[in-house]
Amino acid sequence: MSTSLAKEKAALAGDVSKLQKLFAVVKKFFAKEFLWILFVLLFAVPLALIMEYVLKTFASDEDKKVITELLNGKISLFVGCYAIAAAGIYFTRLVVNAMLTITVKKS
Repeated sequence: MSTSLAKEKAALAGDVSKLQKLFAVVKKFFAKEFLWILFVLLFAVPLALIMEYVLKTFASDEDKKVITELLNGKISLFVGCYAIAAAGIYFTRLVVNAMLTITVKKS
């Protein structure tokens, strides 16, 4: 009876070890994603400022009218440019990681 109890304890310890490894991987994943989100939010600001400057300087009046209609006249041009820049940076990161996942072989 004590041998079966010892086997159950050993199996339980193995399961706990696997669970701890899983939590460590999940924790690392969320930490990495959090840093990427901070990076995206930070570097979207200069891109949005550049896009806003280019649109205000070089866009025609018709283009400006269409853009303000797309933004419903309630959202500023900077906020719209910021959203596009942030989404573009994050999407590019996802595409690059997907391509690396497919092409890089693990040894």
